[in-house]
Amino acid sequence: MTESLCLPRRLDSAAALQLVPALLPLRNRPLRIDASEVEVMGALAFEVLLSAARQWADDGHVLTLSRPSDPVRAAARSLGLERSMPWSEEPESA
Repeated sequence: MTESLCLPRRLDSAAALQLVPALLPLRNRPLRIDASEVEVMGALAFEVLLSAARQWADDGHVLTLSRPSDPVRAAARSLGLERSMPWSEEPESA
């Protein structure tokens, strides 16, 4: 069964630190992270998500960032990560 986590609207440095303990209990199973509500996306939060994606892959599970908001996509572009995000998927259709 795939677990779900909805990201907060603001993912600045302080929120990135809170993201780690939110992710840890969800380890060792597939995880879909809903990024549709994110309005502020910082580099540290992206680092946490990238690290989590690598950890999930090392554990043999999939971590999917779904429905990335425009600020998430813009942050990925500005960090040079947009094309190297295999764990990202297009927004779901209604």
